[in-house]
Amino acid sequence: MSWDWNMNGRLKTFTAKAAATAMATLLLTTQVPGLTGSASAAKAEAGSVNEAVSGEIDQLEITSNDVPEGAKISSRQAAENIVKLFPLLKKATISSANFDVSNSYPPPDYKVWDIGFQIVQGNHTMGFSANVHAGTGEVLSVHLPSEFVESQLSSVSDVQLTKEEAEKTALELLHQAIPELQEGQYVPLGDMVSPVEQQALFGRNEYQFVYNLKHDGVVSDAETVYITVDERGQATSYSRSTISAKYPSSKPRASEEQARQVFEDGFDVELAYISKEQWSSRQGQKYVLGYLPKGDSMGPINANTLDRIDVMTGKAVEKSSSQQNKKVTGNGPAFVAASGQRLNVQQAVERVAANFDIPKDYKLEHSQLTKGYYSNMNNQVWSLSWSNRNANISYMFMRDISAQVDAVTGQVYSYNLMQRVGPEMGQEKPPQEKEKKTVTSQQAEKLAMNTIIATVPQAKEQYQLARMIEVDDARTFVFQRYLNGIRVQDDTAQVQVKNNGDITEFYTRLAASPEQLPADITPAISYEKAKELYLKKYTLTLNYARYGGYGLGSSEPVPAGVNLAYVPVSDKKSLYNLNVLLDANTGQWFFMYGLDHTASQIEPTDIAGHIAESALRNMSKHKVLIADEQGRVFPDRVITRGDWFNYLARAINPNMDMYYNSDSNEKLFADVMIESPYYKAVKVLIDQRWIGGADPEKQLKPEEEMTREELAVLLMRILRYEKLAGFYMQPSDLPNIADASAINNKGAVSLSLKLGLLPSIEGRFMPARKVTVAEASQVLERLAKLQGKTDTFMTGSRLY
Repeated sequence: MSWDWNMNGRLKTFTAKAAATAMATLLLTTQVPGLTGSASAAKAEAGSVNEAVSGEIDQLEITSNDVPEGAKISSRQAAENIVKLFPLLKKATISSANFDVSNSYPPPDYKVWDIGFQIVQGNHTMGFSANVHAGTGEVLSVHLPSEFVESQLSSVSDVQLTKEEAEKTALELLHQAIPELQEGQYVPLGDMVSPVEQQALFGRNEYQFVYNLKHDGVVSDAETVYITVDERGQATSYSRSTISAKYPSSKPRASEEQARQVFEDGFDVELAYISKEQWSSRQGQKYVLGYLPKGDSMGPINANTLDRIDVMTGKAVEKSSSQQNKKVTGNGPAFVAASGQRLNVQQAVERVAANFDIPKDYKLEHSQLTKGYYSNMNNQVWSLSWSNRNANISYMFMRDISAQVDAVTGQVYSYNLMQRVGPEMGQEKPPQEKEKKTVTSQQAEKLAMNTIIATVPQAKEQYQLARMIEVDDARTFVFQRYLNGIRVQDDTAQVQVKNNGDITEFYTRLAASPEQLPADITPAISYEKAKELYLKKYTLTLNYARYGGYGLGSSEPVPAGVNLAYVPVSDKKSLYNLNVLLDANTGQWFFMYGLDHTASQIEPTDIAGHIAESALRNMSKHKVLIADEQGRVFPDRVITRGDWFNYLARAINPNMDMYYNSDSNEKLFADVMIESPYYKAVKVLIDQRWIGGADPEKQLKPEEEMTREELAVLLMRILRYEKLAGFYMQPSDLPNIADASAINNKGAVSLSLKLGLLPSIEGRFMPARKVTVAEASQVLERLAKLQGKTDTFMTGSRLY
């Protein structure tokens, strides 16, 4: 996994959801929650070639037939390969061609051509890039911006392919991108990479397809292809992960039966407090008791040696570095919270300097007071950074120090010394670093423990050393939080200690508060039963398991490679399902990072035979309507303005309730603050320009019941017809409507009638009649069918 630094959306086609799930796999496999891979190195390497040319110039002069050292194809061939795979790009202009300039850290173990494209529409310029393997010529990453796709394809289209139909396009693209790929040399991963994905009611549906490729007949999780196809059958993105490391033989020396015995003998579970709302606002989130695999229980097993493999290094897991559950001990002073008023910047700096090294030649360059991001959202945080102006010019900003400090308590949340990583590093280290002695593992551990004792509240009482990860030049110590003797999933602290004794990275996450935890800590499912259920659920499959390719703070990146291994998989048969956990009270499986909609969606129980049953069922399918635990949606209940706002927001983003939007304390309206059940929806609609801009002095009145006339007015804002509606204000604009005189907003009602959104009822509009759940569902369904048939509705680039 590499960390994409490209700020203009260059696009690796990992969706946020897929990336989250892939990260969950890593964290659960290694049991290192909170482990961060800091992007802390310079992007450019010595000897890189830049062929970018600016100005008005023929694109043939931007690419060339020259093949630089380390490549086997030219920039022109790379560009041609991209356009051949995505012919739509013939209408774009090539703007740059860069060789071996990585947009990710750590850089891949192969050379890449980065081809920039540009689309100019009037005064608006859109830029993006695509990547090609410079050795094989294979396209690695392309993503077509939605605005570009929409401008090139007809928006008036009734084509709505099913996912099964769209996959035909995906497979055609897969075989075109990898011509030598034969049937049977890849396996689809289905929905497991993105278990939280839910198709929205509004917007073009896009389907993501993920395939693991095989090497010598064995599936490799180092070779993965992501393809996105929209409902019209247009491929919009392609992304390919690969590796240059040598593959070991595909013939295992140990049998699956032997590996299974090792798996069962070493398998263990642990009771934990787990939040099912990982990606939602942390304010008020609730925790449940659940069981999760302990330590390296779910780690791959070497198919030749039967050793458990450390997925970070690829080496055999040593007991000394695996799950230790060692109490935090030390003789250093414990953390003491600041008292009194908010800390000023100098006091925040002193808090950092008291626990971490700020060399004399580093000067404070930046300080900013920001909203809290940690356990207390109401607190403020000082974000600080120091730069070494006297460092070698090649360091640029790569020797900055950054830190975050709670402005109320003085707790240091993070500290990071970013420095250049590369083969020239040894020549550029300051003399004082070279003179320091190498510390032992025990000395590094003691230093790490004393650090968290001094910086983390109640570290001795609440934390245990869970794991030590050792790479060539550093050791990272990961501490796990426990409350009531029970693990708090994701509440961690970690300290990286370099071999010379320097602390170069510190990070802590403290999210859970006692009131969020369940009062009853006695699980209904016993430890023995939980272990039995896990062993029954998971089987082993022979795979190539990737390791490395990660950066741990400022340490040298771990080289990427693959091992032949037996890997635990659940009955869903995917390499990416290790984030499935067991509820300790209900015995149900759930996803740590979001809900599994296929399993958790409750079918409505009170709509059968209703006149609006079809629309109600459709809204439930798209998660616009959320049934209660008994499956009730109450179709005849009168809705409020706030209900309508929630429906609209979920129609755009059905995962709105699950994903973390903002922990900002910003007051949107006088009656819509952070604790409002409509807060997230209103933020979505403001961004979509479907309601007026935020105004803390104005009331939105979300609790008021909605009338049909008011709904008509709100529909005009969605369609951008407010001004047009002002032209139709005469009774004659509402022919055949018996109660036209009772309607104030005649233009809005007239257009709603003409578009079929709010039909008349026995010749009357009934403007004062209250809107029900059923009627709102029918209106939303009709509105969805207008997509592509108007000039404004859902046609911009402001889609989620």
